[in-house]
Amino acid sequence: MRKFILLLLLFPLAASAQKNYPQLLDQYMIAEQNVKGFTGTVLVMQKGKVVLRKAYGMADREWNTPNTPETKFQIGSITKQFTAASILQLAEQGKLSVEDKLSKYLPNFPKGDSVTIHMLLNHTSGVANFTALPQFAGKETLSPSKDSMIAFIAAGGYAFSPGTRYQYSNSGYFLLGIVIEKASGMNYSDYLAKNIFAKAGMTNSGVNKLDSILPMRAHGYGMNKKKVVNADYITMEWPFSAGSLYSTVDDLYQWERALYGTTVLTAASKTKMTTPGKNNYGYGLIIDSLEKHPHIWHNGIINGFSGSLNGYPADQVCVVVLANTLVLQNNTLPITDVIAEGLASILFDLPVETPYIHKEVPIDPSLLDKFVGKYNAGLTLEVIRKGDKLYRHRDGSTDIELKPESNTKFFYADDSNRQLDFELDAAGKVVKIWFVNNEQRGEMKKL
Repeated sequence: MRKFILLLLLFPLAASAQKNYPQLLDQYMIAEQNVKGFTGTVLVMQKGKVVLRKAYGMADREWNTPNTPETKFQIGSITKQFTAASILQLAEQGKLSVEDKLSKYLPNFPKGDSVTIHMLLNHTSGVANFTALPQFAGKETLSPSKDSMIAFIAAGGYAFSPGTRYQYSNSGYFLLGIVIEKASGMNYSDYLAKNIFAKAGMTNSGVNKLDSILPMRAHGYGMNKKKVVNADYITMEWPFSAGSLYSTVDDLYQWERALYGTTVLTAASKTKMTTPGKNNYGYGLIIDSLEKHPHIWHNGIINGFSGSLNGYPADQVCVVVLANTLVLQNNTLPITDVIAEGLASILFDLPVETPYIHKEVPIDPSLLDKFVGKYNAGLTLEVIRKGDKLYRHRDGSTDIELKPESNTKFFYADDSNRQLDFELDAAGKVVKIWFVNNEQRGEMKKL
């Protein structure tokens, strides 16, 4: 799940022959809470044993109610793997086939005879993602009928010809929920309760209904210019089978165990679900690796919440991170993704850079010229000097000031938590830089 030019990481904590992993993981999480504002719950399991199970921050800030390991969170698109598993169950029962055309279930859907269930499952259908359509703006607070939502999705058209490309689509997974209801004769919520949650032993999960009393429900928050605010309201009709579930870290671990066994799916169905297609996407799951550790995972984002469910089957490791303050790294990546990878990396003895507060320090301006130049690692950036300041320059984008925090390390002045760490040879000449992004360090050679 390397998001940028990750290659090597650094974790600045003292190591010993016998590492205290629970302590290392907790120290990392405390830094994530104090520096980045993480609030939520974390579970790290290894070979069936708890390594870390702890909550951080508030479930409800107005009532000063803390999060607990039992707190329930909205899980957004982590929902998709439950939808995919339901489709595969119905295929096992002979009630549908993943090669069925969408037109079998929605006869009037445009180009429905060109779209298969398989394409909907692995995001190659081309059905445009409704949440990215300009005309969706303002509609998330409405509660239209399913027929109205299907019509809205149909009107959004196609991003490409079915089966030719990959593009993540909430629309596709919404339509899969309709297929589940038509093939099973049950509504989506009841189907999951009976055939997924009960079988997996998930007693604290379900389709979220905002008008229902749900004990231990976390309140969702967002960020507005570094200030925590209440999350914008969204109805659960739109997310539906693409993102409407709530759960706990314990329940998601139960699901991960059930999924890797045969409680929910046969071995053949599980193989279908975890076989990567385009962009390493299977059925509701992403299949890649963290260094040499095979990795099966998915994240989720919905107003006020983010989460990441990660399985490392060869290592018998599961990492679950659920948050009720939606904090985006560099305004794009949820910090729950960064945290999940950081926790796994610590457990695998891959060094991780712990977040810290960057502070500018004065340095001798005569040092600056040695850092000027172009650096490359798949992409090229240029360090330029303007007066007594350095800037990151890339053609076509605004120059960003680089503020010194030591004589060789500079941080971006745009609050993106990126740094350039210059490495010098014995003569004091720059030989390369380490580009630090999302707590990952990537080597860039000087051109």
